[in-house]
Amino acid sequence: MQVIQVYMHNMLRNFNYIAYSEKSKEAIFFDPLDVDKTLEIANNLELKPKYLINTHTHHDHIHDNQKFLDLTGAKHIHLKDGEVFKLSEGEYLEALDTPGHVMNHQCFLIYAKSKPIGLISGDALFNAGVGNCKNGGDVEVHFKTIYQKLRNLPKEIKIYPSHDYLLNNLEFAKTLEPKSKTIDEWIKRRSAMDLDHEFIITTMEDELQINPFLRLEQGQIAQTYKGIGLKERFIEVRKLRDNW
Repeated sequence: MQVIQVYMHNMLRNFNYIAYSEKSKEAIFFDPLDVDKTLEIANNLELKPKYLINTHTHHDHIHDNQKFLDLTGAKHIHLKDGEVFKLSEGEYLEALDTPGHVMNHQCFLIYAKSKPIGLISGDALFNAGVGNCKNGGDVEVHFKTIYQKLRNLPKEIKIYPSHDYLLNNLEFAKTLEPKSKTIDEWIKRRSAMDLDHEFIITTMEDELQINPFLRLEQGQIAQTYKGIGLKERFIEVRKLRDNW
């Protein structure tokens, strides 16, 4: 299984994803925003656009659903928590119910050779951040999703979020851990890139070093909020990020 990340060049800095079987070339399109762009890429690689999956129903994630279905005759797939959808033997994805950003949110673990290699994380988990809960979400539920379902996923898997907010999230993380040389290095690395044409795909191991919502028990964040529990820390950091 391979994953293609496609940047949308819009104000929301959306990513779209195509996951495809290396054996059959059958492809799953996630959260189509501009299918003219993603279908061109698929056609150039001689992929077969067979399936559509949405992480959730915010407008920028379902914008081109019907257009994609009409153009391709693809099947719109809906999976239950823990359900597996196979493209071939050893190439499949697993649905994870991940409410919080909105209550119908799902993430999808991507498997190749029967091993998890990546997470289509939608707006639940970003690079160095997590999604807000302003439009139909619940921050306490989001905390449970992050700490009970996502934080303990294998460290080697790649994180494929629906938006490129990495630099902004890193700069916020720096306000919480101003002495962090690791965050300094990441800010320097990202700032040196062409922000509209070059991108970094992080791993879960990276996120555990730079994502403040995964670091509530560590470093300066733990010291700052040592008098309250993890859920309350999560809520306080989310409030700060919402108003930053």
